[in-house]
This record gives sequence, C-alpha cells and structure tokens, in this order.
Amino acid sequence: MNTASIPRQLHRHRQWQFFLGLLIAAIAGAVIVMLMLQPPRTEWPLFGVLLATPVLSAIASFVVARRQAWWRKFGSVTTALVVTCAIGTGMIFVTLLVTTQLMFINTHDAWLGLTVVMCATCVSMAFGYFVAASLTDGINAITTAAHLVKSGDLTARADDQGNDEIAVLARAFNAMTAQLHHMREQEVRLNQMRRDLIAWVSHDLRTPLTSIRARVEALADGVVNEPAEVQRYLSTIQNDTQALNRLIDDLFELATIDAGGLRLLLQPCDFNDLISDTLETMSVIAQNKGIRLTAQAEPSVGVITISPQHVQRVLNNLVSNALAHTQQGEVQVRTFRDNHRHVCVEVKDTGEGIPPDDVPHVFDRFYRGERARTRSGNIKGMGLGLAIAKALVEAHGGRIELRSERGRGTTVMFVLPV
Repeated sequence: MNTASIPRQLHRHRQWQFFLGLLIAAIAGAVIVMLMLQPPRTEWPLFGVLLATPVLSAIASFVVARRQAWWRKFGSVTTALVVTCAIGTGMIFVTLLVTTQLMFINTHDAWLGLTVVMCATCVSMAFGYFVAASLTDGINAITTAAHLVKSGDLTARADDQGNDEIAVLARAFNAMTAQLHHMREQEVRLNQMRRDLIAWVSHDLRTPLTSIRARVEALADGVVNEPAEVQRYLSTIQNDTQALNRLIDDLFELATIDAGGLRLLLQPCDFNDLISDTLETMSVIAQNKGIRLTAQAEPSVGVITISPQHVQRVLNNLVSNALAHTQQGEVQVRTFRDNHRHVCVEVKDTGEGIPPDDVPHVFDRFYRGERARTRSGNIKGMGLGLAIAKALVEAHGGRIELRSERGRGTTVMFVLPV
C-alpha cells in the first residue's frame, strides 16, 4: 500500500465517523422525545426543528472547517482544541436560543438556563485545555528528542509513559533511535576493525615476505654455501610460505562466509575418523614441542551427517590453537553424545589460559588480546581461527563456547546436532 494514501483514507474514515455520530445523536434525541414527552402529532414539526438545528449547525461547521482546515493553521494543538470547544459552545447557545423562542419560555428562565450552560461550558473548556496541554506535552517531548537525534545525539529518548497513541508513537520513536544508536556503534566498531585489519595484514604479510626475500637473495647470491645452512634457510622459507598460505586461506574463508557463499555439502561421516585425522596431522607439531596429544572418543558417537571438510577445519583450528599456547603438558580431544541428540567435542589444553577480560571476545574477528590464541610460527595470525570455527559450527546449526582459567588451561567445546 502506498503510504501517501493512508492519511486520505483515515480522513475519509473520520468523516464517516462524524456523520454517523450526528445520525446517532439525532435518532437518540427523537427516541427520548417520543418516549419521555410523548408529544402529539401537531408538535412533531416543532421537535423536528429543535433536533435539526444542532445537526444542521454541526454539518455547516464541518463543511466550512473541511474546506478551510483551520485547525491545522494554529501554532498549537491545544489552541485548536480550545477554539473547537468554543465553536461547539456557540452552537449550543444558538440551539438554546432557538429552543427558548419556540417554546415561549419567559426571559428570566431562558437567561438562567443559558447562564448555567455557559458556566458548565467554561468548566468543560478549562478541563479540556488541561487534557489537551498534557497531550501536547507528549508531542513536544517527541519533537525535542527528534531535534536531539537530528543534531547527532542518538541517546535521546522521549517519554513513553501511557497507553494512548502518543505513547505508542514515543515507544516507536525510542525503538528507532535505539536501533540507530546500535547501528552507529556497529559502524564505529567495523571501521576500527577495518583499520586494524589493514594494519595487521600489512604487518603479518610484510614480515614473512621480508624474511623469505632476504633468505632467497642470500641463497641466490651464494652468501650461504654450507649444505646444513642452506637446508635451514629452505626450511624457514617453507614454514613462512605455509604460514602465509594459512593467512590467505583464513581471509578467503572469512570473505566467503560474509558474502553468504558458504556451501555445506552434508554427508554421513564417521566423526571419530575426523578426530583421528586431526590428531595425525597435528602429531608432528605436538612431538616437536614435547606435548602429549590424546583423544578420548565414545564409540556411540558413530556416523553423523555433517560437512566433513568444514568440521575438519574447525578441529584443526582448535587443536592448533591449543598446541600453540601449551608449552608443556597435554592437549586432549574428547567426543561424546549429549542425550543422543547432539555430538559434543571438547579440546582441552594445559596452557597459560586466557585473561578473564579477553574471554568474551575470543570469537570476535581480528580480536587480539594480551596474548591472542593464534597459530604458532613466525606469523602470529590475525585472530581469525576461532571466528571462522564459530561461523562454521553455527552454519551446521550448532554452538561453540570457551572457558579458561589463567595458568591452568583452556577448554573449547562445540556441539553439533546429530
């Protein structure tokens, strides 16, 4: 529906309500006259004139007001309501004057009735002014908050107490400004992350590239001739190249996830075989560091439907992080069923642990704490491993969590639906 047509439809609806109210008032007046006064047929025209006078006055006022729309030309809704009450009072006075003339009421009684009606009308107008002012105060509060938001203060909120339309409008306005404030915070955070990413990529890629270049030039110029030294240089170049490749893979994986291009090829897979493959891949790193790498798998885990390559990536990220931050001791991978509905995987290490302030942020992209849990090697990483693991687990409909105690180790657990 076109939003521009909504006010016109509401206006037509209000017009029908107005005429329906006049019709109900005329019918109610006629019924009361017939039941209570039971006038003879000769007086029916007189009572018809009496009932028609206020109705015709209201219709005439409506026609003039509809054409001029004078109530929208006042600087205040309160003033428009008070003027409207004054016009209604004038219509009542005209009706009473006509009634007293037709009913031949003496002047004393006529003025007494008019005075009583005048006093009651003034009291009603005063009370109406108070109510109208309280309503416009709510509108003014929304206007003030809107001006503050326009000036850049997205923390501004309007008073939303009450149950009327103004309170509903204030709550909608507050919800909108809260969303805008959240979006601004997200924008600031993303801009900071973008700046950090540029700085980290520049550093993390330049450092190994510089190392590779220096060693290649040394080998090409014949500076290094000893076979053992040449082998050491080649080994270092290989490690730096592999680390660079891992960084590029992380960035590509993250870009794929952000673009919505992640495709999970689900298929039945023996989960314990994935654990065995991961331990076999990481065993060389564990042996070189003197760390025990063990697995404890329940036979009941068995075959589940997953995307093997993506779950393998999650396992590799978690185990490599655990090995990178464990100087001595053990890294254990444990799998078990949770009420036969989920498969749980725990990766537990005896490393240095994570500071409590860093724990809530370990799954944030590009986050680096005091000593970020990243891969070992010459390249420290950009804080993408855990973020990618979280995205891949959630893509399977699972969840991942981490708990850590400084100086005693860290446990990362992820849960996948069977």
